[in-house]
Amino acid sequence: MRTLYGRNSSINVQKAVWTMGELGLEFDWIDKGGSVGSINSEEYREINPAAQIPTVNDNGIILRQSNAIVRYLAHTYSEGDLCPLDPQAYAEAERWMEWQATDLWSFLRPVFWGLIRLKAEARDMDIIRKNISACHQEMSLFNDFLEGRDYVAGKAFSMGDIPAGCAAYRYYTLPAEQMRRPELVHVGTWYNRICQRTAFKRYIMLPLE
Repeated sequence: MRTLYGRNSSINVQKAVWTMGELGLEFDWIDKGGSVGSINSEEYREINPAAQIPTVNDNGIILRQSNAIVRYLAHTYSEGDLCPLDPQAYAEAERWMEWQATDLWSFLRPVFWGLIRLKAEARDMDIIRKNISACHQEMSLFNDFLEGRDYVAGKAFSMGDIPAGCAAYRYYTLPAEQMRRPELVHVGTWYNRICQRTAFKRYIMLPLE
């Protein structure tokens, strides 16, 4: 029995569910349509004391933290595919997973919260614009890296594309008039390739909320 906890609009839940979708794993989904902060019960705190999402129960193995979940599932169910065997490819997948969770998300998160979850009168546009500029810088670094590559780890789709792909969906779906995105040819080509994947369409391409 495999269970996923967390709402479908959360970027961290989306990383986990996209991975399971790519692997064709069956699972029950608890609180799929929940609201922000909706999981905060004694029952849930027994499996995740921080009351954060997602949590995955993989046949008794309790998994927390989204990128750790992606790594575990890739190692356990897709060694040599989603989890690259080549050391250089594996290192690049790991590198850009960490980049999404630390460098990019530290700037993209306040932009997302400011433009999507705050009412217009509550927004600090100076802070939002500063973080948008930083997002563009981070995505430009990613763009340079992707030159000559089909995917993060090389020719094949891997776990490295999943966190970056979830963040890229937000980057490209946030309001264009505020974002004023630069032309990023290599990111755009990679992103268009990601958008063709069935599990991405099903689990990631949802309204931002």
